[in-house]
Amino acid sequence: MLILELLGTLSLRDETRPVPVAAQQKRPLGLLAILGLGGKLGLSRDRIEAYLWPESSGARAQHALDQTVYAIRHALGSDVILATARELRLNPELVRVDVWEFEQAIRASQWTPAVGHYKGPLLDGFHFADSHELDSWIESNRTRLRLEYQKALEFLANLAAEAGDHSQSVVWLRRLANADPLSAGATKKLMLALAAAGDRAGAVQYARVYQELVRQELEMEPDAEIEDLAAAVSRPAITATADVAAAPVNPSVTPSVATSAPQGKEHSRRDRTVLYAVIALAILISGGAIWGWLRPAPAKQVVRSMLAIDSTEAMAPSTAWSGRLAISPDGSRLAYIGGPRSQLLIRARNQLHAIAVPGTEGATSPFFSPDGRRVGFLRDFIVQIASLDGGPPITVLDSLIGVSGASWGPDNFIYADAFNDNFGLLRVEAKPGARPRWFTTLDTARGEIDHAWPDVLPNGKGVLFTVRYRGKNGKIRLSIAVADIPAGEHRVIVDDAMYARYTTSGHLLYVTTNKTLMVVPFDQNSMKVTGEPTALTEGMRLGFLGGSADLAVSATGTLVYATGAEEGKQELVWVTRDGKAQAVDPDWPCTYVGFPALSPDGKWLAVARVANAEPFNIWIKRLDRGPSIKLTLEGMDNYGPGWTPDGRSVTFSSTHATGAVDLWTKRADGGAQAVMQLHRKGNLYNARWSPDGKWLLFQTDIATPGAGDILGIRPGIDTAPVPVVATTFTEMSPAFSPNGRWLAYSSNETGADEIYVVPFPNTGAGKWAISAGGGTEPLWSHRGDELFYRDASGDLVAVEVHTNPTFSLGRSVALFPAAGFSSLRFTPQYAVALDDRRFLMIRPLQTGAPDKLIVVENWFEELRAQSRK
Repeated sequence: MLILELLGTLSLRDETRPVPVAAQQKRPLGLLAILGLGGKLGLSRDRIEAYLWPESSGARAQHALDQTVYAIRHALGSDVILATARELRLNPELVRVDVWEFEQAIRASQWTPAVGHYKGPLLDGFHFADSHELDSWIESNRTRLRLEYQKALEFLANLAAEAGDHSQSVVWLRRLANADPLSAGATKKLMLALAAAGDRAGAVQYARVYQELVRQELEMEPDAEIEDLAAAVSRPAITATADVAAAPVNPSVTPSVATSAPQGKEHSRRDRTVLYAVIALAILISGGAIWGWLRPAPAKQVVRSMLAIDSTEAMAPSTAWSGRLAISPDGSRLAYIGGPRSQLLIRARNQLHAIAVPGTEGATSPFFSPDGRRVGFLRDFIVQIASLDGGPPITVLDSLIGVSGASWGPDNFIYADAFNDNFGLLRVEAKPGARPRWFTTLDTARGEIDHAWPDVLPNGKGVLFTVRYRGKNGKIRLSIAVADIPAGEHRVIVDDAMYARYTTSGHLLYVTTNKTLMVVPFDQNSMKVTGEPTALTEGMRLGFLGGSADLAVSATGTLVYATGAEEGKQELVWVTRDGKAQAVDPDWPCTYVGFPALSPDGKWLAVARVANAEPFNIWIKRLDRGPSIKLTLEGMDNYGPGWTPDGRSVTFSSTHATGAVDLWTKRADGGAQAVMQLHRKGNLYNARWSPDGKWLLFQTDIATPGAGDILGIRPGIDTAPVPVVATTFTEMSPAFSPNGRWLAYSSNETGADEIYVVPFPNTGAGKWAISAGGGTEPLWSHRGDELFYRDASGDLVAVEVHTNPTFSLGRSVALFPAAGFSSLRFTPQYAVALDDRRFLMIRPLQTGAPDKLIVVENWFEELRAQSRK
């Protein structure tokens, strides 16, 4: 077993044999150190290259990294570093890292083993090449680890003192003072501990050493309380201050005379007088802290400000369905979705700029862990977690999850929105590969169609969430409910409201349908509203149809919210191959638009559209600025249109008749009633006709056995669907080549979504991998010589394909960043123009008046003032 020590002097050793010299050279050892500090999840290759070769080009940095990895593997074994196309990590079965063991002991409150692992500051004396980003990352981790070490030492010192072992308390406090020799607080604690152990001279001597050190190093006079304490411990009988030494600022601890006062009849009245006087003086020395605990704290000033955000880090445009921001429990960090790639950005409150978390392109709805050290976020069907200490995001679940909110409870379970309407909330443990469970069930008798935007109460007893209803006229209304943990039984507590957030002041924040931010007293133990609501502000940014809002509050009383003139809307745009976008029809915006499909002649568009809070419907529009008609007039949810090869009809998914999602076909001019194309047990999506019209392919629900398959049927021939691509993995997004001989699709068989091509209809005759490192939403060019898809970074990629004499791949090119446009994991949210030079895409509508992000510091003080009126 290799042992990598990062705390103190960097070293690498082997328990059984000498470590080869090649592995101990500066560059290999530096890479091992970075990987060790990155944790068991490792780091992305891009991040490592930026750390170690900041001045090199991408190709040169990649080559240098590959060479260094090769050198390490050659010297230590091929399995020491585990690699994927995007990440590197150390193999925990072959390498022990002291930082990992230290942090594990801290998390388990195993203080003695923790301090045993800490041999000194992180990477003490080891210097890398000039890299400001790397230096900053190491320094932040060095500070964090040092503070955790000091916390463990203080805990151990207090335990020893409480047990009467003052000598051991001195040992721990000496280590604390050595770790921070210029700290007046650590010096006072050590002096009192020395006095309690009977070493008054040692306490005075340490005071002199500290005073001289401060004068030399800081060129200033030391804390006057040090001299006062030195004078106090010079007097006799100071050993009576044992308990004061153990906890000098704890008002609940009183000096224990019995443990140290002179015994027997010779104990004089004079000795006792001196003894009590010195005790009193010792208490007075720390009295400033004690008085600060006992007296009423002055009210903190409530400060309101508008947060300025650099244009390169601007928040992503809002949508009705997904969230954009969260605040850490201690209020020190703001997480939001923004930047040109719609990434997860983390901005410390004391910094002017945010830091983008790698591998989070296209993220939505961020949420913090209870300890504030990790941030979760959502994509379609996926919930992921990113550590603020670094490392790539980890996937908790890649199915069933929607984008309308998630919350991380104290039970280490994540409560999240489901991927579609007609479902309640999910509950899944916050670890990779965890198995989800349904948490809430819709009360369909009352018209409930969705549960979203969960917020777990701090006591872990319940979850607040938004209930969406749909009336007989198709109109949406919203309420706030609370569900018991773990039963999931729920009841409505506030009507005509959405997006509830609990505050540790004992209140509930929520937004009304008229955009007013409200607050109402709420008891988290009884889970009941206990008072009357009060309006805080108007003009909140919200998405009524999906229930979204920009609202967050920390446990320490920092309130953050966004105001905006309009609900988030979307528009259709043409995007050229170099990424230039132009609106299709500026007069045709809507609350939601998705599943675009172009007719075979490229003149007509079929799309799912929501306007004026109506249900999902299929619309047919003449491109670009021609007329449009609402094709579907029946049912509550109609989406996913696909044209028949003759361009006369559209097949789509609908809940019109059976309550399940069936396939229907209707003439595109609306000249006839819709006809049910296919009904079977389970929901059916993504209808795609073969170019010759003989086959209709579709995909099953990912919540069904098999986790989603691609099936097909030949109308008039087959009496039941037959498997086309059906495995234990999830297969999605079937796309026919123009000649109908090839089928592209996405699958997660490798653990990540990738694009594949198989021959059709004999799909078992071969298979070619198209993407590497992530791929979704495949579509063919109309000439059949290119295949388009989105990669894991959100870029739109074009791959040359050759089909004669056999299938083969040519050059692959990332055309433009597409993370700012709508995407959906299981079906394309774009269409390819007839000339293959443009793409019809969807983006949030840019408004003239940007949203305003308001921050209220010490907001709880305002609530307290209102409650006293």
